[in-house]
Amino acid sequence: MNKTLTRFVYSLFFLLFFIIAPIFTFYALGYRYDFKSGQLEKTGAFYIKSFPRGADIFIDNQKMARRTNTQITNLRSGNYQIKVSRANYVPWEKELPVVSGETTFAEDIVLFLQNRPKTLLGLGGQKYASNPQKNKYAYIDSQFKLMISDLEQSKNLEIYTLDKAYEILSWTADNQKILLKDELSYYIFDINQRNLYPLSLPLAEKVIWENNDRLIYLNQGQLLRHEVSASRNTTTDALLSEYLINDFDLKENFLLVHHRLEQDNPIKLFDKNSLEIIQDISDVSLGNLEILLAKPDQLIFSAGAKLYIKTKNKDLITIPMTIARLHGDFLLMSNGYEIILYNHKEDWQELIDRSSQIISELMWHPNGSYFIYESSGQTYVSELDSRDRRNIIKIIDDPRKKNYLFNRRGDKLFVLSPEENFYLTIQ
Repeated sequence: MNKTLTRFVYSLFFLLFFIIAPIFTFYALGYRYDFKSGQLEKTGAFYIKSFPRGADIFIDNQKMARRTNTQITNLRSGNYQIKVSRANYVPWEKELPVVSGETTFAEDIVLFLQNRPKTLLGLGGQKYASNPQKNKYAYIDSQFKLMISDLEQSKNLEIYTLDKAYEILSWTADNQKILLKDELSYYIFDINQRNLYPLSLPLAEKVIWENNDRLIYLNQGQLLRHEVSASRNTTTDALLSEYLINDFDLKENFLLVHHRLEQDNPIKLFDKNSLEIIQDISDVSLGNLEILLAKPDQLIFSAGAKLYIKTKNKDLITIPMTIARLHGDFLLMSNGYEIILYNHKEDWQELIDRSSQIISELMWHPNGSYFIYESSGQTYVSELDSRDRRNIIKIIDDPRKKNYLFNRRGDKLFVLSPEENFYLTIQ
């Protein structure tokens, strides 16, 4: 090869290197040439996470080599049809966008079983009371047996056979005592001792455990405190308020009281130990009172068919509703025909669904990204992610009255009806 040809070949290689090297570099950095726009564009990515993991991923009907949880890179900007599926599970599908230079996240995907095995635990009951930790519930079946269902162990235990029908009310915080009621009196059932004994307590409009040995109750407009340890003796209960009371509720160290005055019916939040007033709110509707969140700087409660949110140094927020469920910063609410998601920390709301049928129940899934709702006797599980469409699955078709509880993991839904007590394995 002569010198001229050698120089030409070397020059050609150098030229190709300077042309091709940047192309490979840009490619490695995720850039692609868009022939439609005639521009060099940085690609985007999906990050897809599911429970359970190990699910197949399809993008525009093309199966990916990798399974969840994973990142799919080097995707041109645009909309893609995503499908996440696994054998024996209902597929999750959604159209999601990819933006140049960004990652689109789909990391709250829960796959639910197509066939959800039903495990019968025993006879049902009219009403249940869950313990404060929400991992057990007690009820009385049609044979007057006091039963306790353990959500984490998926067991139903017969604790005691009662002599007649009682109404089951609530547990103590230490899970040792359960408050019961008949037409005339209140009773305490000691779980450890398997012992039922009466309380020297008058029939009241409302009774709540303050601690393991003390009750607060409302009787003829008076709010009183009762020491359980002295219940078998003649005692004089302590009066907690000099004013007449419509209703009250307790949560942790807070006592919420709805006063009954001639011109106004104010709400007062107290420290339940010192009875020092923390918040004072006027013009609140009459009705059953329930605390959803109580902190020194924020109070969320329902009264009748309204929800009230009072944050320090902010105006009172009032929202019409029939059901309200709290999970972290979010409230899931229904006004009868609509399901609304409300962020009480950032003060924004989103309409989840509007129906011609009454929403009779709402409950959060433990992961906070899904919820169940009941309408016309049918029970559905729905995701919150509103991008494109929500994945909704019918899990129960049964018109009977039902109570619902999840175990901590959320893979079992416990259902108590008057006829039976059972759980569905849904994941």
